[in-house]
This record gives sequence, structure tokens and C-alpha cells, in this order.
Amino acid sequence: MPSESVPSEGRARHRRLFEAGPVLALWLLQTLLTPAIAALLLVRLWQGKEDRRRLPERLGWSVRRRPPGRLLWLHAASVGELTALVPLLRALVEASRRRGVPPPAVLVTSVSRSSSRLAGRLLPEGVIHQCAPVDHWLAFALFRRHWRPDLGVLAEAELWPELVRSMPRLHLVNARMSERSFRRHRHLPWLAAWLYGRARLCWAQSAADADRLRRLGAPRVEAVGSTKRDADPPPADGAIVARLAPWLQGSRVLLLASSHPGEERRLLEAWPLLRQGLGPLTLLLVPRHPERAAEVLQEALRRGRTARVWTRLAQAGPDHRRIEVLVVDRLGAMGSWLAVADLVLMGGSLAAGDRPVGGHNPLEPIRAGRRVVCGPDMANFAGLTEELETSGWLHRLRSPEDLGPTLLELLRSEAPLPPPLVLSGPCSTIAPQLLDALLSPA
Repeated sequence: MPSESVPSEGRARHRRLFEAGPVLALWLLQTLLTPAIAALLLVRLWQGKEDRRRLPERLGWSVRRRPPGRLLWLHAASVGELTALVPLLRALVEASRRRGVPPPAVLVTSVSRSSSRLAGRLLPEGVIHQCAPVDHWLAFALFRRHWRPDLGVLAEAELWPELVRSMPRLHLVNARMSERSFRRHRHLPWLAAWLYGRARLCWAQSAADADRLRRLGAPRVEAVGSTKRDADPPPADGAIVARLAPWLQGSRVLLLASSHPGEERRLLEAWPLLRQGLGPLTLLLVPRHPERAAEVLQEALRRGRTARVWTRLAQAGPDHRRIEVLVVDRLGAMGSWLAVADLVLMGGSLAAGDRPVGGHNPLEPIRAGRRVVCGPDMANFAGLTEELETSGWLHRLRSPEDLGPTLLELLRSEAPLPPPLVLSGPCSTIAPQLLDALLSPA
């Protein structure tokens, strides 16, 4: 009725006015900070954190042509988030097949240089990858003018204002909100309400995540779990495994996966205890960021260990000398390191750096049939960690000081592996809903 439409229109007008204030303030701030943003980008380029060839993409320029039809835009900040999108992309193809419609055109953006380098190997054929623009209105204006996306999906919850504002009909997948992040957002409740209020639907990883997202202003939230539960185990490269065999023969192998600064030091400090109790032992150190390999190597050499870097080892001739520490300086071969490991220590969980990381995905090694040890900080995988502990596949340290004794006990153990995990993820639920949202009128 007309009398009912007036208040409704008034509320919509007030909402638009309320949103206009932060947007105008954001544009003004970004404009004032343009020289600083450009300088920061150049510093990152000098530090090796940006790819010079793809720098125009970070400024919003695109060299690929936009495919015809509706375009689904998915954003993943780094390697972990990008990997988690792969099973969802496969599920979208399957959902399209069941509907009898062509699979949608898909654009995936990411930020980190490592994710950009891996995108070609990780993403299914036909999916377009581009580096995400810096969070500036002009860069995103150029980006959107070229791609004209119809629906945006943001992986996990790295919400930058211009990115969020630029994503049409925003959906959040694998959304998580730790207690630590929740308290931080509560300091600026109006900003949190503006950011999360723009999401039409949030698929949260757990009930606790869902509750915190609702309290921050997300209008519609469903706790469905993580798409990482649907991922396949990472494949092993037979050539890498064969190349490693002479150096690892007769030795137990302990893999530190996706490590952060300070975590390698903790493991190297436990070396004397492990070596004394086990005999031949090789530490396989895989930094989360391969550019840290040189400093990790120096840390091992300072402690008197026989250490090598993978790329140099791979190029060397036949050499059967014992290696105590092997530092990996390449991306995209985690399946190969898992194939030779007896036990995996999950990086990002020992809180050894300046700030807590929250852990990395323990499902990858478990799917490859490897038991996992993690530190006390697994905030990013709170519900999953408890489930995996109960299953017997994951052992969580109550304190970093327990690292050496726990590793020694597990490496000595001759107990059989726990029963295989049966995990079902949310991709088959999310994909049809995404397809419906994409094909429906805006």
C-alpha cells in the first residue's frame, strides 16, 4: 500500500545517506594517501613481495579480455585461501552440469606473490587469474570498468573497504572470526557493521564464527564448515621424491610445514634431544614464504647442522652424504615433502614471531596419511582442531616447551595410524546457491 511504501523508501534513503558518509570519507582519505600507497608499492617491489611484470594489475589495469556472459569474481588473499577455492570451483562446474547450463565464467584475484605464481597450477582450466588491485578507489574503478563482475565472493574474512565496496552482491565463503579479531573489530563497531553488513550471505566455518559475524552486523550467516574439507590431498612429484631418496635413506624425516619466523629456531633447539633419542634424523624445513630460505639456512648452519637448500641440492650431482637439515625454497610441492615425511609439525601454530598467526591447514598432511603436531595457537582452525585431536590424527602442544618430548614420543612410536578420516565439506551445498545468486537478476 502507498502508506507503507513511504516509510520503506525513507529507510532506504537514510541507509544510502548513512553509507555515503563513510564512502566519501574513504575516497578522500585514499586520495590524500595516494603518494604513500604508491611508495609502499615500490618498497614491496624492491623487497621482492611484488612481481614487476604484474604491477599494472595491482594498479587496476587488465590485459586479459573479459569473457562474454555473467562473470563470477572470487578473491583469495594468499595461497591457503586460493587452495581452498579449488574444490568450490569444481563443485560449481558440477552444479552447472546438473542444471544443464554452461559453467559460469570465473575470475579469481589474489594478493600475495606466491599465490599469483601458483595460480596457474592450482586453478582449473578456463579460470582467469589476476592480481588484485591495491585498496584504492581509482585502481578498483579501472578494474571494475574492465571486468564488470556480476557477483563477488570473498574467501575467509580479509575485508578491505574498497574491495568490499567493489564486490557486487557480496558473499563470504569460509568466513571466520576469531575471538581476537572480534575484539579488535569491536573498537570500531560502525566500520565493522558497514563492512559485514554489505555481505548478502556469509558461509561461516563454525557456529562460533557465525555468532561473532552476526554480532558484527552480518545480516545472514550460515555455519557450514570450510571448503578445505573437500580438498584432495596434494599430489607428490615422483621426480622430487626419487631425488630425495639417497639423502634420506635410513633416516627418519620430520617436516616443518609452512613455518614462520622463530619456528625453525624452536625446532632446531629440540634437535639434540631428538637426535640422541632417535638416531639418524633429517629436518625438512618448508617456510611459508620461500624468500626466507636463506635466513633459515643460516640459522641451521649457525647451530652446526649439515644443511642444504633444495634448489641447489636438486641441481647437484650424485651425493650420498647425510643431510641433517634441508630447507625448501620453492612453492607448490608440498605433496612431495609430505610423501617422504614420517611426522609433520604444522607451522604458524607456535606463536614464535611478533604476532600470533593462528595456524595453517592441518588437513593437507592428514589427507596424505601423516600424523600432525601443532602448537597451542590454532585459532584459525578452532573447531577442526578439536575434531582432529579426537580422531587421533592431530596432537596439540599445550606449551611450546612440550615440543621436543612430544616429537620424540611420536617419532619413536610404532603404533598403527588412526582410522582414515571421513570428512564431508560444504561445497556441494554452497555451489548451487552461488549459481542461483549469479543467474538471478541483480
